[in-house]
Amino acid sequence: MVRAIPIIVNQTIPCAFVALICLFSQSAALAQDTAPSPPSSDYVSRAEYDKLKAEHEAMKQELDALKATVQQMTAAAAPAPAKAAPKKPISEGKQVVSVPPEAATEELRQEVETLKLQVKETFPGTTKFLLAGYGTAGFTARSGEDPFFDAAFNAIFLWKLTDRLFFEGELEFEFEDQETTTNLEIAQASYLLNDYMTIGVGRFLNPTNFFVERQHMNWVNKLPDKPLAVYDGLLPESELGGQLRGVIPIGPTKLEYVAFVANAPGLITAPDDFSELGTLDFDNDANFGGHVAVGGHVGFIPIPQLEIGYGIQRSKVGPRDQAVTAVLQSADFNYVQDSTLFKGLINFRAQWVWSHVGNFVYDPDGSQGFGPLEFNNNRNGGYVELAYRPTHIDNDYIKNFEGVFRYDRFNQLHTPVGFDEQRWTLGLNYWVTPSAVVKLAYEFDDKNGGARDQDAFMMQAAVGF
Repeated sequence: MVRAIPIIVNQTIPCAFVALICLFSQSAALAQDTAPSPPSSDYVSRAEYDKLKAEHEAMKQELDALKATVQQMTAAAAPAPAKAAPKKPISEGKQVVSVPPEAATEELRQEVETLKLQVKETFPGTTKFLLAGYGTAGFTARSGEDPFFDAAFNAIFLWKLTDRLFFEGELEFEFEDQETTTNLEIAQASYLLNDYMTIGVGRFLNPTNFFVERQHMNWVNKLPDKPLAVYDGLLPESELGGQLRGVIPIGPTKLEYVAFVANAPGLITAPDDFSELGTLDFDNDANFGGHVAVGGHVGFIPIPQLEIGYGIQRSKVGPRDQAVTAVLQSADFNYVQDSTLFKGLINFRAQWVWSHVGNFVYDPDGSQGFGPLEFNNNRNGGYVELAYRPTHIDNDYIKNFEGVFRYDRFNQLHTPVGFDEQRWTLGLNYWVTPSAVVKLAYEFDDKNGGARDQDAFMMQAAVGF
């Protein structure tokens, strides 16, 4: 009986083990039958599909809103939106998303760019503004006068509102009669009509006066003072009116042109200084007399180094019932050559001016003590200037020096002024930078008709920015 127990135990253990194996095998098979198959890479769940669909609808709404905004900003009808491609049926758990046509995408891109540009133009700070100008300080010792120092500052404001609309302004601050004076030199709005034509209105530099318009700035002018006749002489420095200007290409050459209308100058009939009798008042901003001046300038550029020009201005001057004709003419010549032969920069300039004021009776009733006096006021004058700078010399100091010679003359002997004047001026400049210069000059003066000569020594430092 005892020996039978191990036999039963030994037989029971293998049977139980086999039963357990069968049980686990059936459980594994059952589990294998009930477990889901691995997900397919082409299958999208319902949740993911709903999410993608919602995002797609939101994008469509945003694009529709953007199109509506573009239409409102441009005030133009937008083209009909492209028809959406029909949706394909969803099969086997896949969602097919249609791609917008390429033409519709390009159209939308252009609309967005237009909107961005229009919105950008409304932002502050998107227009272009530039502050430029120049400052000077100088010393003058002229025979018969007390020597003096002087200083001036000119601020130039340049504002580009659009690609075609511009504004230019210039203020001058200087010492005059023991105080600081402020002058409005330029205040002009310009509009670019096309590549060959620009229109401007306001106060602008006199187009007929080549020196004033191109060279009067102290850091551009080669000498410390200005030439006779062309500056504070026979031509106005600025005009108040409107102008039309441009450049016409003619083969390899160019033709510059300017035409303008402006307030006419006034006629000085009762001056405090008798020598000013019969001269023109170029500060006639209120346009006393109600006359209008018309004029223009033409410059021919046969080669880039040379320009030859002619300008004229014509108007009535004086009281309305006694107006006479005033004609101002100017011829100019400007030549600049970077010469390898002379190893430097040669600059030759010349300008001559003629002023004619018609026959007028001054102080007809004798109340001013010098009339009646009747005469034509015909005057002329100008200058010739030559400058040389050895820019090709292999020396950092010598190449910055510039020698200048100028001859200027003012013919007005047969007028109330009563004398002609001519001057010879020698100058030496040193260019610290391309827009900063120190000038030294000595001027020999010669007046006829009994007037006293006034030689002068001058120094000036000028900086452009």
